[in-house]
Amino acid sequence: MRAGVLAAGLGERLRADGVEQPKSLVPVAGRPLLLHALAAVRDAGAEDAVVVVNDAHAAAVEKALALEDPPLPVSLVRRTTASSLETFGVVAPHLLDAPRALVAMVDGVFPPGAARGFGRALRDLASEEGLIGVSDRRDDDRPLRVAFDEDTRRIRAIGPGAEASPWATAGLYCLPERAFASAERALAEGLGALRQHLSGLVTAGVLLRAYPLGEVVDVDRADDLGEAERLLGAAS
Repeated sequence: MRAGVLAAGLGERLRADGVEQPKSLVPVAGRPLLLHALAAVRDAGAEDAVVVVNDAHAAAVEKALALEDPPLPVSLVRRTTASSLETFGVVAPHLLDAPRALVAMVDGVFPPGAARGFGRALRDLASEEGLIGVSDRRDDDRPLRVAFDEDTRRIRAIGPGAEASPWATAGLYCLPERAFASAERALAEGLGALRQHLSGLVTAGVLLRAYPLGEVVDVDRADDLGEAERLLGAAS
């Protein structure tokens, strides 16, 4: 199974808080966020990964990967994108050679063992289904709410129709082939955010299930770094 890691964001909120490194290279527990994302997709079952980085940060990311020891083989795609959905659209063609593939956001920090549990849950799915990691953490800046059946974990709504749910997407996905094949059409229709595409998948009848990952930290601001360190048991 292949994975895509979306790392093309500019980290503007981190920069406003005085964090100068590219977001994907900001260290948590002594390792860049990108290395944590790569370890997560490996633990979930990926054998290699395609990472999309913006042109401004590509050289720094390439150098960092050469100095580090990535947990799985990595290919970099350099592209400055205007939105999360455009970044998803860049990685999508690289993930179309299998019934489904993993996607991770570079800024999600997961509890130890959570990605392995996600990978085990994948083995229980039918090939046409997808799995979306969720968390009930309540301090995310812009949570994308997810409503699902508590018994089967079948997702009923993402975004519109799920506003009252305590659960939100947590930055780790395994999506069926049609989710990647339809990315170009979603962009052509004027959608700008990955959250809109995910919501449309449910509306279109794509079978998605939720997997609770536990407490997840979405690193958007400087304060989130301490929370991520605490989550990993490395807070000083």
